Amino acid sequence: MINITRALRLIALLLVLVSTCTLAQEALSELEQLRRSAEAGDSAAQFELGNRYLYGDGVVADDFEAARLFRQAAEQDENNAQYNLGVMLMQGKGVIADLPEAIEWFLKAANLGDAPAQFTMATLYANGQGVQQDPLLAHMWFTIAASGGHKAAAANVVLYQELMSDRQIVEAQRMATAWVEDFNEKRAMEENAAAIRAGAQ
Repeated sequence: MINITRALRLIALLLVLVSTCTLAQEALSELEQLRRSAEAGDSAAQFELGNRYLYGDGVVADDFEAARLFRQAAEQDENNAQYNLGVMLMQGKGVIADLPEAIEWFLKAANLGDAPAQFTMATLYANGQGVQQDPLLAHMWFTIAASGGHKAAAANVVLYQELMSDRQIVEAQRMATAWVEDFNEKRAMEENAAAIRAGAQ
């Protein structure tokens, strides 16, 4: 006679196996679609796939492939990829260490509004690492990053002011305000142009 409890356990196990296989197939399908999009030049897909290779998420971790994908996305003005590529170049992770090139990517990302890149630029200017030490630029980038919600940058604005004269603080704040106004103006123009293009279609 068939043991009902044992039969139920076998059915439950089969259901788990079927469910696991289905999830694995869906994950593979999603990954394959991401690969296709990345190969087709989609910068968001290149960035996401780069992150997967960086952290071994659904793929075997591969710093070289991550850096390659980040570079592709960075060259299309994907600011998160520019920042990640800068970090990899700074650390020599998946690429030959190259601080000057890392700074170029950090600056591009910072100018596209990336708060971590802005914080990094502030830190580089504060320490004179790879750039000439400049308290005004350090304070400016800390202020801009803080306005973007970067908590460490907000704390550093206060701390860094202790090392500056009142005149330097005023000038750095003026520079930060000018940068933010210019950034907002450019963004508004881009949004208007996008709306006009969408309306023309």
